[in-house]
Amino acid sequence: MVIRRIRGFLIPFVILFAILGVATLLIGYGKGYRLDFGNNRLKSTGLILATSDPIGAQIYVNGILRTATNNSVNVDPGWYTVRITREGFIPWEKQVRVQGEVVARADAFLFPTSPSLSPLTATGIVKPLLSPDGTKIAYIVPFPAMKDATAAFTPSAAEVKNAGIWIYELIDRPLGLNRDPKHIASFESNSDPDNMTMIWSPDANQLLVADTLSIRLYQTNRLDEYKIISASYESILKEWQDDTRAKDRAKLAAFKPPIIDMATRSAKIIAFSPDETKLFYEATASATIPQVIVPALLGTNPTKEERTIHPGKLYVYDSREDKNYFLLDKKELPAPKPTPLSKSKSSSLQLPTSNFLSLTSNVQLPTSIRWFPTNRHLLFMLQGKIDVLEYDRTNWITVYSGPFTDGFMAPWPNGSRIIIMTNLNPGTQPLPNLYTVNLR
Repeated sequence: MVIRRIRGFLIPFVILFAILGVATLLIGYGKGYRLDFGNNRLKSTGLILATSDPIGAQIYVNGILRTATNNSVNVDPGWYTVRITREGFIPWEKQVRVQGEVVARADAFLFPTSPSLSPLTATGIVKPLLSPDGTKIAYIVPFPAMKDATAAFTPSAAEVKNAGIWIYELIDRPLGLNRDPKHIASFESNSDPDNMTMIWSPDANQLLVADTLSIRLYQTNRLDEYKIISASYESILKEWQDDTRAKDRAKLAAFKPPIIDMATRSAKIIAFSPDETKLFYEATASATIPQVIVPALLGTNPTKEERTIHPGKLYVYDSREDKNYFLLDKKELPAPKPTPLSKSKSSSLQLPTSNFLSLTSNVQLPTSIRWFPTNRHLLFMLQGKIDVLEYDRTNWITVYSGPFTDGFMAPWPNGSRIIIMTNLNPGTQPLPNLYTVNLR
């Protein structure tokens, strides 16, 4: 009787302690603790969590195949070379630091080794211009008479109808279909795109078009609906510029005060990342960026950072991890191609000399540099090629080196394509067209 009572009393405690013991073991295992049978001790390990886009890539750790993405690898604390590969894609590689009980991430966006091209336009275009939000492209289809000096040349009715300003929306529809471009302005036979400049409004709903005769403001969702603003364009541009600056100030306000001070005193902001957590900028004065997250976060990007900045060099600051990375020297970029409005000798109309809507905090955004929608990459248009690199200057690769017209490049909003301008058959079409370099 006594034994039964003791046993009935102890069983719940034994079960409870067993549950707690198993839970402790599972928690310790989840944190990375492992039994070291060789040294008869419990050791702390870490995890490498590796992901890839597209999924199904192979993960190599220090040259040894461990698993496939998306998955984790348990390793001892230390430095490791993580390489992620998939057939048909350029390999991704990075040095990763693993700490005990800490998850180190290795996130790879893989670019194809042989991307394909697909046409967006077929009429022949000039002067494509990406909207500030990156969702629309305005371009000009010249009047056909401008493309042939032969006296006997007679344009077709379709060519005459197509001449004008078009808007292409970079939005995917169901089943992979794209929206049809919108024709918002028609041209007369004497229209000259060479003396024409377009400027987007900050909200991308209006397009200012200036030539040597007039300055017009178009609504981008309606055909041939515009206002002549030759006498008031300066106030409109000033309003747009103030709006752009206000938006930039609001984005910068999310950063810590020392970073705001650096960005306003010792740097020129070039562009915020799409998620507004990273700042791409050019240093204008020497400065040292103070650490604003103390103590430093664990499991962050282990790539060496540079907190002392120097004039003429380009950097990226990551506000989430409080890390600052040198990207490249400004001299490494090709010289920007100016696109000022010219003043005709036969016209008394004084035209603006800079595209106000290309300004970000008083700096003209180079068309040769674009943030990629991953928020981790930047696109660079270099001589005869387009390169991509991560914001910490790792994984610098060439994604396209085929024929394209220098001066225009834009990422598709979801990162599946890169838009370029090229002419694959100049024998039949004297003007280039928009094409997509397909990454997915």
